[in-house]
Amino acid sequence: LGMCADPITGQPLGRPPIRPRSSLGARDTVLSSGTNRTPVAGFDLTFSPSKSISTAWALADGATKATIYNCHRRAIEVVLTYAEREVFHSRSGKNGVVQEDVEGVVAAAFTHWDSRAGDPQLHDHVVVANRARSVSDGVWRTLDSRGLFKSVVMLGELHQGVLADLLTQELGWDWDERSRRHSNQVRWEVTGVPETLLAEFSQRAAAIEERKEVLMPAFEAAHGRPPTTTEIIKLRQRATLETRPLKEHRPLGAMTEGWRQRAEHHVGSDPQAWVAGLSDRNDLPLLRAGDLADEILSDAASVTIRKVSERRATFSRANILAEVHRQFHGVRFASPDDRIAV
Repeated sequence: LGMCADPITGQPLGRPPIRPRSSLGARDTVLSSGTNRTPVAGFDLTFSPSKSISTAWALADGATKATIYNCHRRAIEVVLTYAEREVFHSRSGKNGVVQEDVEGVVAAAFTHWDSRAGDPQLHDHVVVANRARSVSDGVWRTLDSRGLFKSVVMLGELHQGVLADLLTQELGWDWDERSRRHSNQVRWEVTGVPETLLAEFSQRAAAIEERKEVLMPAFEAAHGRPPTTTEIIKLRQRATLETRPLKEHRPLGAMTEGWRQRAEHHVGSDPQAWVAGLSDRNDLPLLRAGDLADEILSDAASVTIRKVSERRATFSRANILAEVHRQFHGVRFASPDDRIAV
């Protein structure tokens, strides 16, 4: 990735990156944050299932654990395939005025099992190489990072919806709507997973919240007023960095044993049996794209526009798509294609 070259032949893919004079070498070519103009080797897309999914995965028997993980990876494949068609592009021409379709992207996925606090948090970092071959002329070019960053949240929402569909098909799980502590947006969790267990496995979030509550009075004292919503978000980001512990690398087997011991107070002495009891609860039909009447789609579109415009003075198509996916998180579709079509 750092060399922007074919990993097998070593052949450069497109022009080599132009490094600033202050660069200290290849180690400076890092994943982009969206604001760094230093040439980047790739982009990190993170796909993280909801806490209830990670909790059930952590406590399940081997076969069920494998099923959950496979559904997670299948959902990522669906999202990347969609993104190759709709999101990933390169640009050519003066000032990049021509949007170029690409043949596909090169990506490497790294699975992590836990959070920095040692709680179960199944998630993948998908590192997308910053080189793609244009369909029009076969030239390797950098990706259009602006369009990519605008779509990151939308791709995460699509992953959540597809993953829930796959888990319902494979395990019969049902889902219920729950409130968030820091937002009026609802979240969908696996039916039967208690909030007390989710709190037990959310130590990282608790540490961030505790630090944010310390920072807010200091902000008010310095500015003579409470922070705005945007400023609270920035305080939470600061709290995230200030409370970030060093990573620990432990065997998954050892972590699983610890998670099961912590869960016994909430679900009983046999966590694996408890996870098995979450199955076959869904009694709703799996919908096809054509099952929803035009009136239903029109209502969903109206709600989407209203919600987005309430939160943003200006918004993009990606913002609208992200909200559309949120509106349909409670609906189970028969296939990823049906969800994407709707």
